Amino acid sequence: MNSRTAVLIAAFCLGVSLAGYTAEPDAAPMETMAAPAVVEVDQTSFFRGYEFFKQQDYAAACPEFHRYVSTYTPDAPDYEWAEFFLGVSLMKLGYTHAATGILARVVARRPNPRIVEYSLEVFESVSRSQPHDRELIVAQTVCDHEFGYVEGALSDFVHYHQGVYDWEHGFMSWGDEHFARITPQSRYYYQYLNRKALLRIHQDRIEEAVPLLRQVITGSCTDENLKDQARKTLARLLYEQKKYAESDLLYQAIEENILAQSQNLMERAWAHYRMGNPEKAMGLLYAFEAPSYRNHLTPEYYMLKSFIYKDVCHYQSALNVVNEFKGRYGSALAGIYQRGKTSENSELLLLILNRKAVRQTWDFLQLLEQERARCGSFRKDGDDDFFTYLDRIYALQIEKETDTLKTQVEEEYEKYADDLLRYEEEAHLMAYEIGLDMYQRVSQYHYAGKDQARGDDSRGVVVYPFQGEFWNDELADLKVVLPNKCSNLEEWDIFFK
Repeated sequence: MNSRTAVLIAAFCLGVSLAGYTAEPDAAPMETMAAPAVVEVDQTSFFRGYEFFKQQDYAAACPEFHRYVSTYTPDAPDYEWAEFFLGVSLMKLGYTHAATGILARVVARRPNPRIVEYSLEVFESVSRSQPHDRELIVAQTVCDHEFGYVEGALSDFVHYHQGVYDWEHGFMSWGDEHFARITPQSRYYYQYLNRKALLRIHQDRIEEAVPLLRQVITGSCTDENLKDQARKTLARLLYEQKKYAESDLLYQAIEENILAQSQNLMERAWAHYRMGNPEKAMGLLYAFEAPSYRNHLTPEYYMLKSFIYKDVCHYQSALNVVNEFKGRYGSALAGIYQRGKTSENSELLLLILNRKAVRQTWDFLQLLEQERARCGSFRKDGDDDFFTYLDRIYALQIEKETDTLKTQVEEEYEKYADDLLRYEEEAHLMAYEIGLDMYQRVSQYHYAGKDQARGDDSRGVVVYPFQGEFWNDELADLKVVLPNKCSNLEEWDIFFK
């Protein structure tokens, strides 16, 4: 390929202006694209693929580029361009995993810097917007090479991930050097502050973590997802410090879709319970009966609900909640006691799937399955080479992620099994305490004076009957009228007269 052709290809792919460009008759090839001469290389497939690429017919371009790179070795003319165009074409078609894998392989050979920059832009976008192979993109590519020539947002992206990688492997000072090079007030600067706050929490240096989180929340950060993470972390810290009202305000400020906030609603319910607002706490728990949340019920839900009923002397309702817990998790507990298979314990699997690391692996598996299902569009009469190649990429990654998911599930299963056994013990204790309170109240009524009984805590509020409908935008605002019955006699009191 002459220099004119090489520059045209670079310009088309990377958006470089060529106004007024003319090649010298004997101009030497561009140094960054020069390759050792290869004898008897047929570039027909490469040029056909490039013609399809120019016409934005990426589906037709992919098999041609693959035919070229699978026929020759990396020292063939324009090999890196063929591989690069193949990756870009797959990215345009939505095969993100295959595309990032190919681009990562290109970057590892340190080709034209503009190719590297374009590839890093792809990695940056994928890493923050969709499920991806973190080991491939971050550990093996971004963190395994030096990119001193990249600038701006790409430089921040590289230094952030290299800093995190160093911290994770114990090289704290090296990580600090990378973080110091991030542009202040940029997207990755605030991600660094959030990461630093989490490290301080892990080190039990809470007083240093709080201002870092506040800086993320109140600064110029435009990443609402990151700000939500900071709000949630800070709300939990404030709850632990018994600053329940301030904690609740932070939960309310979270911008995330309400359907993804089941854990936030549970934590808000605890905050209101601690503040002495049982009706609001019960309203937040009542939201879990909506169809959107029914698969998010945790043992904690039943425990808090029984606490609230017990505190206002709704003893039968409290006992019913304890029984609901036993009914919901009875089979799960039986599976634990009998040491049954993890895959057969559906109740616990639903809980495990909500864990962040497990959910990320699961989401990535779903993306891989979806992209693999579309690979069949490359089948052609008598020419299935590219389909076979692409399908194999996804098959291997799916096998790897499936093994990862199994390992994660097994590890989380042990933790949840221990938690569920603890909750079962608490449920038995709760049933005992409810019964004890019932009899103590009767004793106090008979021996402390009957004139204290039969008080009415009616508050004169208007209550509209529930009609069986839940509105998603109201789930965080539900409130249950819950009169205190501790000064009222129950029907069963008559047996003690």
